[in-house]
Parts: sequence; C-alpha cells; structure tokens
Amino acid sequence: MRPNILLLVLDCVRFDGLHIFGNARSVTPNLDLLAENSRRYTQARSAAIWTLPSHASMFTGLHPRQHGVNVETRWLDESIPTMAQRLSRAGYQTTAFSTNAWVGPHFGLDRGFEDFYALWRLVPSMGKTKFPWWEKALRKKVLERGDKGARKLNKYVRKWWRTQRDPDRPFFMFGLYLDAHLPYRPPRGYAERLLTPDALRRARAANQDAWAYMAGEVSMTPEDFAGLRALYDAEIAYVDEQIGDLLAFLDSVGALQNTLIAVTSDHGENIGDHGLMDHQYCVCDSLARVPLIIHYPGALAAGDDPAPVQHTDLLPTFLELAQAPTDASLPGRSLIASAAPAAPQITQYTAAHRHRFARRHPGFDPASKGFDRTYDGVALDGYKLIRSNTGQRWLYDLTDDPDERTDLARKMPGRVAALTAALDAWLADHPPLTDAAAAPELDEDLQKHLRGLGYL
Repeated sequence: MRPNILLLVLDCVRFDGLHIFGNARSVTPNLDLLAENSRRYTQARSAAIWTLPSHASMFTGLHPRQHGVNVETRWLDESIPTMAQRLSRAGYQTTAFSTNAWVGPHFGLDRGFEDFYALWRLVPSMGKTKFPWWEKALRKKVLERGDKGARKLNKYVRKWWRTQRDPDRPFFMFGLYLDAHLPYRPPRGYAERLLTPDALRRARAANQDAWAYMAGEVSMTPEDFAGLRALYDAEIAYVDEQIGDLLAFLDSVGALQNTLIAVTSDHGENIGDHGLMDHQYCVCDSLARVPLIIHYPGALAAGDDPAPVQHTDLLPTFLELAQAPTDASLPGRSLIASAAPAAPQITQYTAAHRHRFARRHPGFDPASKGFDRTYDGVALDGYKLIRSNTGQRWLYDLTDDPDERTDLARKMPGRVAALTAALDAWLADHPPLTDAAAAPELDEDLQKHLRGLGYL
C-alpha cells in the first residue's frame, strides 16, 4: 500500500538548531521524540542557501544550476515538473500550506497542488492577487503578533482535513513554518525560559539588521550574537511546539497511519558565523548543513545515518514509495536503497544578493567583502571545497573542523585538486538550464514585503 507523504520544512533552522542534532538547549522535545523513532541523516545538505532556490530544488529534484531559479531569475520554468505534479499524476491528493511568500504562486512553486494555502495573505485563497500595503499592515497588527504564521498553518490543516480531504486517495501534504526567520521575536514566554531578565533585555536590544552589520555600519559583540542565538532558539522552540500540535491532530484523525513524515529545513542561518548574518553570501555548513528526519518504519530503520544526502534525494524517494514513474535524469537517488556509492554533495549560490546594499547602504561596495560573488561548494569524503566565481578556493576538514574555521587549501593542494576535479566533472554532467521563461512582474507591495524578509 502506498504511503501518505507529509513534508514539513522549518525555514532557517540550522542543523544544530535541534537538540538531537547538537543544540545545547532542549528546545525541540517534539522533534526529538519523532527523531528517536526515525532515520536521522547526520550529513544532510541543502542544494541552495536561501528559500526560493532551495524549495525549487526540493520540489524538482534539481540543483539550482539545473532549474535556474535564483534572485535574478525568480520563476520556475513551466517545462520542469514539480514534486506535486508528479505525485498528483500518480493519484495523490496534493495540498500545501506556506507561510513564506517565496514559496507560492508568484514564483511557480504552487504548481501541482490541488489546494495551495498562501498563509502570508489575510485570506490564503487570495493567491496571486495584488498584495496591498494595508493588508500587510493589518496582518502584522492583528494576526501575527508574536507569530509568523505557525498557528495559522495548523488551523488551515485542520480546516482542509474537515472540508477537502478525499479518503479514497493517499495525500501529499507540504507545510512551511517561517517562525525562525529574522527578525527573532518569539512569542511571549519562550525566550523567558532561556534567558534571565537582564540577558533578555540585552538580547532584544541587539542589532538585527543583518545588512547594516555586514556593511560595517553596526558593530556587534559575541554577547550580542549569543543573545540573538537565544532568541533564535526560542523561535525554534515555538515551531517545535506547533509541529507537536500538528502531529497530534493528524494522529487523532488517523492521518499518520501509513504516512511517511519528512522534516527538514530549507537552509541554515548565520548568526555571526563567518562574519555574516541571515543566509546569503556563502555556502558554508552554517547554511548548507540541514536537519533531515524521515519517519517511515516500513522502509527506513530508526537510527543515525551518516550517508551524504541532499534535498535532491527527496523526490526520487517519494516517487519510489508512491510507485510513480521514476526519472533517470534526476541527480538524486532514492533513500530507500540499501546502499549507494558516496557522491559529491553540491551546494550552490548562483546569484548574489546586492539589491539591499544598493538601496539601504549606497556608500558600501559589496565587492569589498566578496558579497558580489557566487559560490559552488562540494563535500566529499569528509572534506569540503568552496570555489567562488572569481576562482578563489577554500578547503575544510569537516571531521576535525565542522565549523569551517581553518582553511587548508594551501596545506593540502592534492585534496584541493581532487575536489576541484570532482566539482568540474559534476558541473560538466549537469548542464545549466537555458532559455528559462521570464518571471511575471511582482506588484510593488509584494516586493516591499519580500524586502522586509531581507531578499530584495
């Protein structure tokens, strides 16, 4: 019998954001409990390091180079089939609940979903209609005080189950929780559990304007970043509680019977790591390494799995379990296979975010700090090579130096050469998308909303 498929994405949650994956704070009891009885991938990496191209990779099984989606080309070409389209053709009822505007109809990521709930809107069915300034203002003041949409997501899952669920078909359900995204403003009570009153006041006073910090206009101390990490962890604690609530509801209505549950994040987060904040300008593991938990005892035994896996492996896995047509052209592999040869993990940043510097910090030259570059990262056999489009290369030993603090490129030229060859071979075998369709024009108020998330 084919399983239902539940894919939950935690926006911005680092690998070590979960307690079971190394967070010293016990902020994820629900996810930890799920993970105890699931396959836990300890070396999972994203294909991209920000929301739009990362989800495009998850939904298509392709790397950014192949699907072409980035900050300059913000539309998934209609010639590329999505996960939801493939599963719908296989007889699945498909539904999505997204709290981030980047994952939705304005960018082609709603294709294949019979029901798509655009939860950043006052009314989720408003979809592609214009996003007026007053709607955002009203939503922020009334609906999202201390919550970036998690409660709303759970509410609409319940509504969908009562009114739209077809019991004669297996379901594919996608949910995206935005709450761990900047700015870190957890609901009341969550940060208070992690910080003393004085420490909480200092944390709330710390700068959260990532671009001001990266442009050198604001200086920050280790204490500032420690406070921000605590606020970030408090946001994760809130997301974990909401996921616990969602899973409890789905279990109460029998929805988790014969259901594969996959939980991951689209990318991590820099909180002072590498002199950066937010999630652009590098492909380091603070962004590329992600949690990945898959609960499906029928095919995947519980326990830690150190195999090198990526988001591009999710689609082949789901297609196999759904007994849907496979696609040999996809770069990923099904995780149901008992063994597979180690393959290079590729993470790409294919277009640099320069817009916000130009608009808010016109006196700052992004090139002065390398913020005008693109990057390819290749991880293989415990080492990682990062290469910029300007030819610079960095090498890290991921076993002894998981935080990528010590560049070994000069000390290990042989390893650099081997990983460079592996990267070049991969690029040759995975040609870029050409002649992609142009993105539809975004209305100005939606652009302002996306700027508020730090992307434009």
